[in-house]
Amino acid sequence: MKNILIVGLGSIGQRHYRNLKKINKNLNFFSIRKKRNSPELNKFNQIVKKKFISKKKKIKEISLKELENQKIDLALITNPTSLHIKTATELAKRKINLFLEKPISNNIKGVNNLLRLIKKNKLICAVGFQTRYDDLLQKIKEIINSKKYGNIEKCYIEHKHFLPYHHKYENYKIGYAAKKSLGGGVLLCFSHEFDYANFLFGSPKYTFSSLKKSKKLKIDVESSALVIAKYQKKFETIFDLDFLKKKQVRSCKIQFEKAFIKWDLIKSNLKICHNNKIKLIRSKFQTRDNLFTEQLKQVLKSLNLKKSPKSNIYNGIENLKNILKIKKISKFN
Repeated sequence: MKNILIVGLGSIGQRHYRNLKKINKNLNFFSIRKKRNSPELNKFNQIVKKKFISKKKKIKEISLKELENQKIDLALITNPTSLHIKTATELAKRKINLFLEKPISNNIKGVNNLLRLIKKNKLICAVGFQTRYDDLLQKIKEIINSKKYGNIEKCYIEHKHFLPYHHKYENYKIGYAAKKSLGGGVLLCFSHEFDYANFLFGSPKYTFSSLKKSKKLKIDVESSALVIAKYQKKFETIFDLDFLKKKQVRSCKIQFEKAFIKWDLIKSNLKICHNNKIKLIRSKFQTRDNLFTEQLKQVLKSLNLKKSPKSNIYNGIENLKNILKIKKISKFN
């Protein structure tokens, strides 16, 4: 593992660059970027310099044509969602291993062709659902499989974050999250929640979805979503997502027959309430950035072993198809 290409150097592209440098100082970096006036950010998404200058970071900017003269081991696709598949397809044709940021797209167009190329060229393709690498998610899965607290009766998944606070360094109205054409909207932006629910519970049947556009935010995508899904024909899960709450909330609450658990993804802890006692388990990844770093460590390990990573093209495709199903049954208010 030597040469890394990053397509897009906005907040997530810069985060991956910083974390890869921490993991391995000997990596060589290349980038393809259209927007060259992006500010340089730190791990808290705060501006440290007015412009991110590739040359000063020893990142060589190249074009798609110039890739023919470079041996790239891994390409990270961190441009807007609507461009992911097109970009990944061009790179897969050149037999380059891929890391697609989530979600893999905002529509299904080109997905099957990309999958065909990945299989044909025997490529590793990771997808940026870093939550799959969280030790607390693995712990919840163990609890469910063990049946120690009985069957699941219901689940409530909540993610709320005020959109203007998401990327404070830019006008939220021009960011990808606020624009339909770039793959925005709360369903796609908060697609992590649907992915980790699939990991925990299996494939769902969506029974209800209500979407709303906020007059206050003045964006052309849904700003809130209430979705009900049935898992294993036994219990329902409610997804409550929005861009409106000023104090961020992100949690998963599961009611078992004999216990109640709450996973707080902001505080990075898991509470287990059983027999009038509360057990608190803290994640070994106490910061969001630590989890991103762990994800990249595992992806690099998968590449060296030529093994599919925990979050890959298959769960990425399943996640996209699920969100498109939700959109299809949705009522807009």
